[in-house]
Amino acid sequence: KAGEPNRNRPAAMIHDLPRTLVLTVKKTWDRFETTRDHLAQHGIQCEPFIGLDRTVCRLEPVMKFEVNAPGEKLGAGPLVTYLTHYMAWMVMQYLPEDVFWVLEDDAQLTDNWRYEYSEAMSVLPEDWDIVFLGSCCTHSQFRFHVDKHLFVVRYPMCGHALMYRKKALPTLLRIHQKIWAPLDIAMKYDSLPQLKVYTILPRIVNQRNVFLP
Repeated sequence: KAGEPNRNRPAAMIHDLPRTLVLTVKKTWDRFETTRDHLAQHGIQCEPFIGLDRTVCRLEPVMKFEVNAPGEKLGAGPLVTYLTHYMAWMVMQYLPEDVFWVLEDDAQLTDNWRYEYSEAMSVLPEDWDIVFLGSCCTHSQFRFHVDKHLFVVRYPMCGHALMYRKKALPTLLRIHQKIWAPLDIAMKYDSLPQLKVYTILPRIVNQRNVFLP
């Protein structure tokens, strides 16, 4: 039944990991290599997805989105990050796989990630679209405990570690042609309310040298 945990999923399926893309740029290739080696130590094979480098693009957005503070601007870094994620979605729709992990190149797994991921996958409803493997700012949002380590949060922030299902891509690609804010903020207001979104808590992917509330 849609919306209910699938408690009868075979155990072998729980431990299968999807195709994993790591978003990076050539200038910070050492960051990708660090993440690649870190993931390999945990039995995860990944591949780089080369995105846009803000130092090459030299885009300087002037628009304001003013969600968190008056006068807040989009910024060149968040803009090229937004476009890189969008490029990855476009490519993913043509790949044969149905499920993907998409990580940024500073992603770092927690010590207990595999157990908590398996627990969450064992109760993930069949109709899911996106799962936040890493997130922040969830405590102030509406939360519903599905079961085990899986929650419904409306809506998480951060885009450094998400699991996508291919059926979510048309919605993401259509909605996010409009660029008005950093991607996680734009997703919170525009696309996530139209999708079946779940969050693993505590998060199983952090960002190296970044404090996530």
